[in-house]
Amino acid sequence: MNKQDIKKKILVIVGTTGVGKSDLSIEIAKKFNGECINADSMQVYKDAPIITNKHPIPERKGIPHHVMNHIPWNEEYFIHKFENECIEAIDDIHSRGKLPIIVGGTHYYLQVLFNKITPSMESITSGDEAKLKQLYEANPVLVGDENKQARYNLLRQVDPIIAQKYHPNDDRRVLRMLEIFYMTNQKPSDLFKEQQLSLKYDTLFLWLYSEPNALNQRLDTRVDKMLNLGGMDEIKQLYKYFNDHHLTPDQCENGIWQVIGYKEFLPWLQDPEHNSLEDGIKKMKVRTRQYAKRQVKWIKKMLIPDIKGKGIYLLNATDLTKWHQLVCDRAMVISEEFLNNEPIIYEQAPNELKQLISVEETFDRKKTSDWKHYECDICCDPDNKKLVAIGEKNWQIHLKSRRHKSNLTRGSKKAQYEKWKLEQKTKEDL
Repeated sequence: MNKQDIKKKILVIVGTTGVGKSDLSIEIAKKFNGECINADSMQVYKDAPIITNKHPIPERKGIPHHVMNHIPWNEEYFIHKFENECIEAIDDIHSRGKLPIIVGGTHYYLQVLFNKITPSMESITSGDEAKLKQLYEANPVLVGDENKQARYNLLRQVDPIIAQKYHPNDDRRVLRMLEIFYMTNQKPSDLFKEQQLSLKYDTLFLWLYSEPNALNQRLDTRVDKMLNLGGMDEIKQLYKYFNDHHLTPDQCENGIWQVIGYKEFLPWLQDPEHNSLEDGIKKMKVRTRQYAKRQVKWIKKMLIPDIKGKGIYLLNATDLTKWHQLVCDRAMVISEEFLNNEPIIYEQAPNELKQLISVEETFDRKKTSDWKHYECDICCDPDNKKLVAIGEKNWQIHLKSRRHKSNLTRGSKKAQYEKWKLEQKTKEDL
């Protein structure tokens, strides 16, 4: 493997939180002269190393880590900033003849590794302010909250296929689709069909996977360990900053405040007399497990279809007693053959996990069969309009929800009461 070859390649380690991505990245970096690039949206923030799950510095074994621990708490971190910093780090690592290893759990950040080729959309640029201004002046419906429903109705007229994909309240995306339509004179749904994805680099993906039951136990144990090692002190430090800067709970949806382990303890921090510490711990464990499920879902439904199931190798990290055999040793062989441009001897997944990596069983974003809109005649959205669920799955979830069942019961009781009132009035009239 010479310096010229390694310039063409990068290695990406994906998988759920707590599955061992950081440990594997260090071992691979040591063997193949690599450096790590963080792809975790919380680890870019300064300090709070325990609650953000930064790999302990002594365990990094001298391997440099990039795009980590540099963003102040009062700033938000967006994907375009990650793209700039990630590409810059890759170029820097390559320039020194080393292997870039991207590791982290914010998997949608991996979109920056793709070239999106859409010839029909070349005229759409975020910097074309003059054209956008003309568009808005000519179409007053594009402006103002009061026109939100009108915008959605307009999108249904000009592109009913793409309109199905979005909720009527998703005004930002609805508006973007209308911009695309008017600026290209083509339907967004047609343009997206033409869109192709290609990787910017020769990329190997290693997917570490653990069976949910085993992983959940490890995640619960890790939460306890984090809190015992000083995680609670970091949470209190975040809370002090939160109060000192007069922040409000609704701001917990942005920046470092999204970290798992802060919002869960906020009720206890604000009112310890009526909220228990144990409840916060329980919520943190539940949310961590939920996050792991979403990470697997993203890999299956987004990453694998984007790469057409190629260049990704699945490692079974369920049994920690077999870590070196099933994860580390296997990863080393796969990585070496990839870097040397040799045929990889291993299949993409061990037999027991092959169903996870099948492209046929993953979500095809071009399909519209699950974009059907369902209106609930009983429940309302925040705008007091009929609640809309997109897709059969979401509709069934709503029908089984406590909210819907409660409204059903309330509606039934109200109907019974109205019937009783009518009967009483009838009796009085007689």
